[in-house]
Amino acid sequence: MKNTFLKVYRFAILSLLVLHGACSKDSDSTPQPPAQQEDITAIDSQIESFISQYNIPGASLAISKNGKLVYQKAYGVADEAQGKAMETKTQMRVASISKTFTGVAVMMLVQDGKISLDDKVFGQDGILGTDYGSKPYSNRVQQVTVKNLLQMTTGGWVVAGNRDAIDYEQQRTNAGFFDWMMDNATLNFDPGTQYWYINTNYFVAARVIEKVSGKSYAQFIKERISDPLEMNSTVLGKNGVQGRHPNEAIYYGQGGLKGFEYTFNLERRDGDGGIVTSAPDLLRFVAAIDGNPSRPDLLQPAFYTQFIQGSSANANFANGIAVSNQFKYFYGALPGTRSGYMFHSNGIAVALIFNGNADYTQSNYTAFANAHDALMVNLITKNTEVYQDIDQF
Repeated sequence: MKNTFLKVYRFAILSLLVLHGACSKDSDSTPQPPAQQEDITAIDSQIESFISQYNIPGASLAISKNGKLVYQKAYGVADEAQGKAMETKTQMRVASISKTFTGVAVMMLVQDGKISLDDKVFGQDGILGTDYGSKPYSNRVQQVTVKNLLQMTTGGWVVAGNRDAIDYEQQRTNAGFFDWMMDNATLNFDPGTQYWYINTNYFVAARVIEKVSGKSYAQFIKERISDPLEMNSTVLGKNGVQGRHPNEAIYYGQGGLKGFEYTFNLERRDGDGGIVTSAPDLLRFVAAIDGNPSRPDLLQPAFYTQFIQGSSANANFANGIAVSNQFKYFYGALPGTRSGYMFHSNGIAVALIFNGNADYTQSNYTAFANAHDALMVNLITKNTEVYQDIDQF
């Protein structure tokens, strides 16, 4: 009886040891949480030096490598009066980078088979018909195509002094402004013949998106771009200080732009400058338009090729994105806002947003813009091995 008991006991102990070994093996194979991001002095020092040199309160940075978010960092303050630190989740205006959103949205409608880039915008056979304005459309207006809007080759939409119409009649609603613009703004060149960067082109492009999709511009961006990409901080900006989103930074202009950060009609600028987002969210968007197979793109290859194709008037300005050799990029500027994204054929991309900006009405702004561009190039082409192999998307 004693021997039988010992045999049963030994068998039970052996079974427990085997079971424990199996559990330990399973435990060892359990996926471990990703490594924590470590500060990278070679990167931080460049951003800190830049914002110090140009008196910019704060910045938010996000960098990806082969589709992985390998670095995100915030610098300085989002609100000087409150002493609130900038955070990577802080929302900021990205100004003209909104044009890339608009260009991609139009290309998605092309991909859907709803429109063509060569479709006319105005006139009896145009997408918008004769809905806006009270005067007969000129021949030039009736020749404007969707592609002309996106590639900045319409020839104008300018008023006295060749000034961009978007800055005028600030008190009007968008529909009221469109009526006024069609009656008062002119196209100084035949569409397709000359490149001229006019913000109003993208105001019109946003109206094309609304007409074709049957949705508001904001709703289309949310449903087709920001929600699918989980860009939870991405919204359309609102007018005035009272229109600030709860997690949106305060903006600080310089020189002649100081005091104008909240006085213009931002809501009119939806398609050309109205997007508010965070740097990591902006990078999610960039990763979805970079043609890199590491993450799914919003556009199929054939339509992506169209998207990055420039015009005969300016081969480097495509349909809401700038192209230069192995670089693709865009920048944005409003009073108190400077933003940029850039990606390279080496698989590295960067999004960088500031809540300050130099005075772009002055000639010395070129030096500031060039310095920002050089910073972006450095971030994606130098010290490329310093980034950890982690993914924080």
